[in-house]
Formats: sequence, C-alpha cells, structure tokens
Amino acid sequence: MKFTLVLATFAAVVYGQTIGDIPACAQTCIENAVLAAGCSSGTDVACACANFNTVEAGSTSCVIAACGADVAINQVLPAVTALCANQ
Repeated sequence: MKFTLVLATFAAVVYGQTIGDIPACAQTCIENAVLAAGCSSGTDVACACANFNTVEAGSTSCVIAACGADVAINQVLPAVTALCANQ
C-alpha cells in the first residue's frame, strides 16, 4: 500500500494541467523535490516530468504528511497526471 501511495503521490505531482491545479498543501513538497532533482526551478514542469522517479521519491512522504493520503491520491494524483500528460 505504501508503494501505491508513493506512486500515486508523485504521479499526481507531475500530471496537473498547471501548477495551480495541484492542491496547495502539496506544492511546496513537489517544488522542493523538483529542485532537488536538479531542475532550474521548482516549477520546471518539463524537467520534473523528465525526472519523474527522482521527484516522486523526494516528494511522496512530504505530500502525504502535508495533505493526507486521501488528498494525495484523489486530488494531487489527478492534477499531476494531467500536467505531465501535456508535456
């Protein structure tokens, strides 16, 4: 189950149509993970999508802690999924 939550959380982070579609509780977690992945800014969507596994690993526990598992799976995941789908 924890692995599923990790995947769901990161997928959500990377796939929203815009950064603003990602719930506010997750944005700082995701932006920090994107920067840690070596991207030029925390809102560099193309870089975040290209470094999906690294950003996922760096943001999942933070997103779940900040938003709760329900929001991570049902709101963050769909938002991130849409964002990277447009890349």
